[in-house]
Amino acid sequence: MKNLPEIQVPLTRIYEMSLASVQTNAMVAGVELAVFDRLGKPVRAEELAETCGFDAGTTAEYLNVLTACGLVIKKDGCYRNSPEAEQYLVTGRPTYYGDLILLEYERLAMSPKTIAERVKNGPVFQKDDGNMSSEEFWIQYARSMANWERAGTAQMLADTIASLPEFSSMRKMLDLGGGPGLMGIAVLARHPSMEAVVFDQPAVVNVTEEFIAEYGLSDRMTTIGGDYLNGPIGGGYDLVLASCTLNFARDCMDKMVKKIYDALNPGGVFVSLHDGMCDEGTAPAVHVLNMMSSALSGYNCSLRKGLIANAMLNAGFRSVRSQPVRLDVGLFDMDIARKAPRTED
Repeated sequence: MKNLPEIQVPLTRIYEMSLASVQTNAMVAGVELAVFDRLGKPVRAEELAETCGFDAGTTAEYLNVLTACGLVIKKDGCYRNSPEAEQYLVTGRPTYYGDLILLEYERLAMSPKTIAERVKNGPVFQKDDGNMSSEEFWIQYARSMANWERAGTAQMLADTIASLPEFSSMRKMLDLGGGPGLMGIAVLARHPSMEAVVFDQPAVVNVTEEFIAEYGLSDRMTTIGGDYLNGPIGGGYDLVLASCTLNFARDCMDKMVKKIYDALNPGGVFVSLHDGMCDEGTAPAVHVLNMMSSALSGYNCSLRKGLIANAMLNAGFRSVRSQPVRLDVGLFDMDIARKAPRTED
C-alpha cells in the first residue's frame, strides 16, 4: 500500500498567501464603494444596503468578509469600522489612505499571467513609459502621499531631526523631492523660526503650495519647481532632507550627493530616509513586493544598503551615521551626514 507523504512543514503559510488577494480585493472594493464612510457607528447590513442602494443579501455577506479581514467589527448583528478602518479608510480624514490604495492598486496587482510573461519574455516597456511619465499622475500621487506622510511618518522624521544637536541653530532647510511638503511642514512645526524650501517637479509644487497655505506657513516656506537630477537646487542650507526620493538618482548617486554637499553651509546636515535593500536584494520584503511591478518592467530603482552612506563619504562629509527606522509601512534606512564647520575645511 502506498503511504501518505511525510509532512515536514505545515501548509498554513502557503494557504494564507493563497487567500491574501481576497483580503486586498475586499478592502479595495470597500474604498471604491465608500462603505467605511457609513460605518462610523454601528449599523445593520439591511440599513446600509437601503442607504447606499445595495443588495441587502450580498451586503451582509460582504460585511462579514470585511469583518473576517479585521476591517469591520460585528456585534449583535451590527457592523462598525475597526480602529484602523476608521483612521485610514474614511474619506475626508487627514490620514485617509484610500486614494493612494486606488492609485497604486493597478500597479501593484500585476496579474499572474503578466508576471509569467515578463519572467519568460522580459520587460515590455521602460521607465519613461506609462502613467508615471505624466504630470497628472504626479499631481495625484502628491495629494495621495500627503495623507501617508501625516499618518505618522512626517511626525517621526521631524522628531528625529528636532533631536539633532544642531537643530536649534538651523536657519534654512531644503526638502528635496518633497512632494506635498508635509515632511518639511512637520520639521518647521518644531522650530520657531527656520525657513524651508520644497523642491519638486513644477506641477507638483503647485500642490505643495496648497498644503503650505493649509498649515499657515506661507511666510516661512517657499517652493522651487525643477529637475534636481540635472539642474541646480539652490544653496545656503543648514539642513537638506531627502525622504524616499533618491531612488531616482540611483545611477548617479555620487554626483547627486556631491550636489547636496555643495548646497549645504559649513556645519550643515544631510538626512536621507530610504529603502536599504539587503540579503542579496531580497529584504526588506515590503520594498521587494512594492517594487515588483517596476522591477519586472525593466526599472528596478531600489537602493542597496550603504549606497547613499558611501556616496556621502565620497562627497566629503565629515561624518555619516546610519540607522534602521521602522515605520508603519516597514523597515527603512536613515543616513545622517554632517559637513565639517568652516574652521575644519
